[in-house]
Amino acid sequence: MPRKKLIYTHEYPYHITARSNNKDSFYLPKEKVWNIFICNLNKITEAYGFQCHEFLLMSNHYHLIGSTTTKLLGDVFCFFQKSVSSDINSESKRVNHVFGGPYKPSLITTPAYYYHVYKYLYRNPVQAKVVNRVQDYPFSTLQTNKLQKFPMPKLKSIESGINCHVPSVFNERLDWLNREYSKESHQMIQKGLRRTTFKIVSKSRRTRTDLNFQ
Repeated sequence: MPRKKLIYTHEYPYHITARSNNKDSFYLPKEKVWNIFICNLNKITEAYGFQCHEFLLMSNHYHLIGSTTTKLLGDVFCFFQKSVSSDINSESKRVNHVFGGPYKPSLITTPAYYYHVYKYLYRNPVQAKVVNRVQDYPFSTLQTNKLQKFPMPKLKSIESGINCHVPSVFNERLDWLNREYSKESHQMIQKGLRRTTFKIVSKSRRTRTDLNFQ
């Protein structure tokens, strides 16, 4: 079944993801790939007024939560992915496709949904068994402390209040992020992010309870 058309709006944030071509790792050391992504995130912030709220880079894909202010998301991320691809190819001396397809956005319309998408994003490296704790993964904007080794994008706080359920105290947030979802709940969030507007649909009472601000 084809995805429904994306709603273009400046009112709510989007979760955005894209995977590398053939699901291979990006062609460069992750530190260099990170720097390229951050440079281009800052470009779309300055040129298009895009607001990056959260970002995480995996070996062959990325996750991002962000909002548009003046330009449509399609215009912003058409430029973003072309620019990232060009920079990676230039640095790696290749001419191949960098991404396996266009970016995949999912609009986040409620505080409850933002709460789960935020947690899903930062738990990616733990879920993939790359690290044991979210704070041990260096390639994310969760690492905004003084020991951070890599440059950070120009992050913009959400002013709409849609993030109101995310713990505001950093140590409490880490504790919450490090509490894993059940397998069923994780799958429901994954499935929800395949929709152009994020939605969790489950007939299981246990899963609905698990996803009730755990």
